[in-house]
Amino acid sequence: MDARWLKGKEVDKDQRRKEVMAYKNAFEDLKEILEQHFKKKPAVRDYSDEGWVYQQIAVNEYNAVLEDVLKLIKLDKE
Repeated sequence: MDARWLKGKEVDKDQRRKEVMAYKNAFEDLKEILEQHFKKKPAVRDYSDEGWVYQQIAVNEYNAVLEDVLKLIKLDKE
């Protein structure tokens, strides 16, 4: 579980952990949806387009956010 679920909360950490773990089924469903419908985008390879750099930046940011969200909702210990 990502530690951000427990930071900044004025409640008991164990109680908060249980509360977040109760979301596990919803997070698993969300993970499936994200993996099926919001796939990582491929790198921009059309260098003839003057805006390819900006397109690549947008792709990188999209992929980074997708990875961050998937990491956040993964509640299993590694």
